[in-house]
Amino acid sequence: MTRLGEVRKLLSANDLGLTGAHQGGITIPKNPDILAFLPPLDATVYNPDFWMTVATPQTGQHWPLRYIYYNSKTHDQGTRNEYRLTHTTQMLRALSASAGDVLAFRRNGFGDIEAVLHEAEDLAAPAPTEKVLRNGWRMIIIDTKD
Repeated sequence: MTRLGEVRKLLSANDLGLTGAHQGGITIPKNPDILAFLPPLDATVYNPDFWMTVATPQTGQHWPLRYIYYNSKTHDQGTRNEYRLTHTTQMLRALSASAGDVLAFRRNGFGDIEAVLHEAEDLAAPAPTEKVLRNGWRMIIIDTKD
């Protein structure tokens, strides 16, 4: 049996708010495994969201992050049809994140989401258990004997 053990995002200057572009948070791919890793959102609701607390073991802090599905296109009220993780700026600053670093999301032993920052050179080559997605996202698959 396999399960999704970790979701990783290669951080861009845009993710860190360094380009001056008007981007609200980190875009999350519409990959079913990644969406199942995050709290469920009801797509029948206009712009459903969920506030979650994410721990960063490296700082010992907890951060309120907003996971939202901007779905105005599916409700015939606009053009957006994307998932995002917002309110990440303070957390990324506390972690001293830079473009090229990798932000990994994983579940701890209690099932809560944690975020761990890896410097770019620490994770340069994909591991055999990684599935590389678009826009700097990777999924780490864990084989279990269950």
